[in-house]
Amino acid sequence: MRAGAPDEVLSGVCGWRPVVSSWLGGRLLAADVPVTQGRAVARSDQDIPERLTFAVPRYDGRDWRPGALADHPLARYGQELQLSIVVTSSATGREYETRVGRFLIVDWDDGDDGAIQVTAAGRLRRVEDAKLTSPTQPGTGATLMSEARRLLPPGMSAGFDPVLVDRPCPAGMAWSEDRLAALREIADAWPALLRTDEWGQVRFRRPLPAVPIPVLSLRDGARGTLASAGRSDTRDGACNQIVARSSAAGAADIQAVASQTTGPMSVTGEYGAVTRHWSSPLIATDAQALASAHTMLASSILPASSIPVMCAPDPRVDLDDPVEVLRDGERTWGWVTGYDLPLTVDDGDMRVDVGVST
Repeated sequence: MRAGAPDEVLSGVCGWRPVVSSWLGGRLLAADVPVTQGRAVARSDQDIPERLTFAVPRYDGRDWRPGALADHPLARYGQELQLSIVVTSSATGREYETRVGRFLIVDWDDGDDGAIQVTAAGRLRRVEDAKLTSPTQPGTGATLMSEARRLLPPGMSAGFDPVLVDRPCPAGMAWSEDRLAALREIADAWPALLRTDEWGQVRFRRPLPAVPIPVLSLRDGARGTLASAGRSDTRDGACNQIVARSSAAGAADIQAVASQTTGPMSVTGEYGAVTRHWSSPLIATDAQALASAHTMLASSILPASSIPVMCAPDPRVDLDDPVEVLRDGERTWGWVTGYDLPLTVDDGDMRVDVGVST
């Protein structure tokens, strides 16, 4: 969970203001873009989880239409936007700033309503765009950490959860031209979760634990912020069995199978087996294969059974946060698999998707 205003401030009447600054490399182009409406959205099942859309007036102290200006704050020539939400306590006047993330501008549109519409994507978009010109091999002594850093485009850095244990990359393997696919393979093989943090740094997070310990409670009633909590479920993409193998030369016998054996998605029940095969040369032992299989199984099952929560906006909510949903006396624990955060008070409630293990 991100840092920010405490529950008692967010659950009452408070001030709310988005702060969007524009950067080109290390140069500040605009300290406070005048956002009139917009949303920051993230989904854990997307290759590039984060997306930012907003509107600005055509004229507000300056012309906010980029036109052909390559160094305009809203142009798409490498400009990045840093988004923060500033919440002000109505009781004390204290301000709390929550950094939400850093986004690469991908397009803008000058509509007929006098506003400029801007779309930006999370910084993994830079990784996706910067394809390698040819396949590449890990160097002598390369490890998962060193390869993750090497595969990032210039100007991007990686951070690693302290619980992740580094290990060597096998000799003789090669990466394709797709940098993002390579980073995802490293994350799956570790296993880890590939994310970006509020500063725009690529992060390899620890896998989700078997049982969530909530850091945030979304509740109705007095001092609560929850407006509604429905339920959704889908079979699409919901595998209940993962077969993980090593594709390294001479490692044909390294394989592990992770299966859902309880609940309505059990492989032995009426749901049936929905199997996904995955292989990587980074897998060197049966234990590594099993760890990867279990992580991918959890990632497959978790978003299938989801609680779409509508609540008062809370900029602290982040992907993978363990949360508690309390409505009408019913308590449910799960992890945040997506959110839709309004940027202004006129943009409505916030949606938080909470994945629940079955």
